[in-house]
Amino acid sequence: MPLVDDSMDESTPWLIAKLHQRYSPTDGGLIIDTQAGDSSVWCLTLPAFENWFAELEGITDQTLGRRLAHASAESEEWRWNLAPPMPKSWLGQQKKRIANVNSDWAIRGMGQLQMMETSSVGATLLVTNRGQTALAAGMVNAVWECIEGERFRFQWSDRGAGETVVECTCDSRQIPSPKKSIKPWVDCRGELTDDERLYDRARHEMDGLWTVEGNRVIILSRDLFLRFEALATPYLTATQRSTDARTKWEGISQPEQIVLWDAMAEAARRQFLASGELVLIASTDHWISVSRRHLALQGLGIVIGAEEIDQHGGVKLHVSAALHPAILVGRLIGCWERAEGRSAKATWASDETGHHIRLESRREIA
Repeated sequence: MPLVDDSMDESTPWLIAKLHQRYSPTDGGLIIDTQAGDSSVWCLTLPAFENWFAELEGITDQTLGRRLAHASAESEEWRWNLAPPMPKSWLGQQKKRIANVNSDWAIRGMGQLQMMETSSVGATLLVTNRGQTALAAGMVNAVWECIEGERFRFQWSDRGAGETVVECTCDSRQIPSPKKSIKPWVDCRGELTDDERLYDRARHEMDGLWTVEGNRVIILSRDLFLRFEALATPYLTATQRSTDARTKWEGISQPEQIVLWDAMAEAARRQFLASGELVLIASTDHWISVSRRHLALQGLGIVIGAEEIDQHGGVKLHVSAALHPAILVGRLIGCWERAEGRSAKATWASDETGHHIRLESRREIA
């Protein structure tokens, strides 16, 4: 007989309160960062992101860490340009600015910044409890530029135990600040709601690191993925698209962008199937509840309408908003395949009402 009636709720109320103060869910299935221009974010576990990114590199046959680091640097600079000015003080200004950065990173689950040494030509910086190392390196360089008010080049290395060392060297080039990223689709963001999101079960572990049900969670902005896409596509001009692609992107004409979206979707499909999540679809209406669990919980979007198109599980879905169409479509293909037990294909289109995804069997059924 148990001595204590324990609900087994290991969440941390003060952390959840801070997350709610900053991040707002919408009825369109997104999560809005109120401290970064109301940009959309993806709240996911670190293993899930690392799995997705590893799959993406394998599918494209490219080493993309450097592109991710530079996208991270641009996105982080853009984010701090939207934030209130860094603290200014004759006494301890640098220390106060680092504390300001660490307060922000702690909420996003991105680790903590420490200064190891500085000189007239640069600095050596350390990220403890870091998430993904390329993300951490880019973020460090961006915030150090904000702290010091000048440009730096950077290189990084892992030091084990979740630590990344970043060497920043002064860069005399005149580099303009990043412009706002533009998405090639229309979202109907929707109204703010109190629907459940992954961070509602957050547990504080240590500074810059929090978990949900034992898995480390990080929060990444849509802006990061758009900038990563812009930096990665030029390297895919010589990559031929598969003749048996499982995705079709109506309105997207740039060949290298199609190749990358194919890869992002396929990586999302593989990552979802590898997670072992269970999906049960008995009728088309079940797609709404499935999307609430596997999409909206992380801020990827939500299905608001489903229509049967054939007798073999084929369905046309309407999603009002999406963090990124390629990630959304890949996750939906994974859900369909888990429910139906066979390979699927998808067609994506968008208009002023949002996203329209057609899911059906990849092979014709006799």
